[in-house]
Amino acid sequence: MPEIFTGKKISWEIRDGLGFISFIDPPENRMDSIFFEEFGVIIDEIIPASTAIALIISGSGRHFSSGAELEDLFRIIQQKKTDTLISNYELFHSLSQMKIPVIAAIKGVCIGSGLELALHCHFRLSAEDAILGLPESSFGLIPGLGGISKLMEFSGKAKAIELALKGHHFNANDALKWHIVDEVYPKKIVVEKAIQLAKLSAENYRKYNKSDCLKRLKI
Repeated sequence: MPEIFTGKKISWEIRDGLGFISFIDPPENRMDSIFFEEFGVIIDEIIPASTAIALIISGSGRHFSSGAELEDLFRIIQQKKTDTLISNYELFHSLSQMKIPVIAAIKGVCIGSGLELALHCHFRLSAEDAILGLPESSFGLIPGLGGISKLMEFSGKAKAIELALKGHHFNANDALKWHIVDEVYPKKIVVEKAIQLAKLSAENYRKYNKSDCLKRLKI
């Protein structure tokens, strides 16, 4: 399998033993059928055959991702392609099941499906100016890729229901307070910190738990 892959929406490469997934459709890095097709290739074929000891996910340009391409999503819903939605959810869920640490390096906008993807990662490091949220209720929808259950896991049932029903955006400090992200950094160093954490957590993934890895990152 290749150490470098460049699609229309996503790129993959291995550097110093770390796997990097980058969303390469700036500025919004929206998720459509092409995105999920390429993401599936990386998750199901490339990563299992790779030598990566940790995985870092980020967005190129200003933003992580503004979520689903709405026209594409509404088409899937209207055609009742529930198997497509289930398949997309399973791709995100597979991130949380990986045997290597998976880290989301969030900057700019991280909303909708973009946030749902990040919630399935083992760690979430956020830039100070990041904007997060699940705005699906604004379009008459609900988060369909596991976002609500993940929010319940991290923030509790009441906060998860509030965020999902109101659909409001929130900032990085609130996300930290609600345990949605693990650490907040200046935008210029968030990827650098993700790389540091990837090396620490990969090295100690079996020995230390998540909180220990984050404590070691601050040393």
